[in-house]
Amino acid sequence: MTLIFKKISLSLLVILPFLGLAQQKKDPGGNLPKFYKQVAHFGFLIGVNRSDFGIHSVPNSKLYENFTDTIHYPGDTLNLKSITSRPESGFSLQIVADLRLHEYVRLRILPGLSFGSRNLQYYFTGTDTFTVIKKIESTYIVLPANIKLQSKRLENFSAYILGGASYSIDLAYNKKQKASDEVVRLKQHDFYYEAGAGVDFYLQYFKLALEGKIVIGMKNILIKDNTIFTTPIDKLNSRIFQFSITFEG
Repeated sequence: MTLIFKKISLSLLVILPFLGLAQQKKDPGGNLPKFYKQVAHFGFLIGVNRSDFGIHSVPNSKLYENFTDTIHYPGDTLNLKSITSRPESGFSLQIVADLRLHEYVRLRILPGLSFGSRNLQYYFTGTDTFTVIKKIESTYIVLPANIKLQSKRLENFSAYILGGASYSIDLAYNKKQKASDEVVRLKQHDFYYEAGAGVDFYLQYFKLALEGKIVIGMKNILIKDNTIFTTPIDKLNSRIFQFSITFEG
């Protein structure tokens, strides 16, 4: 998915300037001249995301020692050396509702679905050295609310920055409720800070935007159930980077 995302992004970056020039030749005054005079407009978003965790370990290092191994070498004593997070790719589909607050200020509500997965990697030493990977998959209903500050248009182009907050509910939550050493469980609800930037391209019939956004979870989403994989972790926070394409009319 990452390779496809890179190819799509490169193609758009090459093609869009030529689309803009072609539109300018047809209409020297620029496309969609009254686009942001509207009180509200709508569209949709297609995004690719990379998700991982911010890991806060338990300060007391003794919790990293002398676990009983029930996975690889039953009865062996383990030492947990480190825990890391490995990002995975996912995608998002969202509706765009844009409300005009000022000439260059917009309120944007973007409800939708987000699909993603993350890995926790545990490095153990005992009779042997090995790594245990816990893959956590999620399907979220997301509800972001952003304030968009945009620049003045330059023909068929403008830039913007945005910031805000969002809420998510994990639809896969009920599948992960059994507490065991084989499962790392996460809370169903989360809240986030968001910040990003992008560029708008005004085409003949619609506006297209390329946008990058960083999303940081506010809550500790780990469910502490005293298993070998949750005991040494104090907090887990979500971290997401999303690249998206929006189409608005």
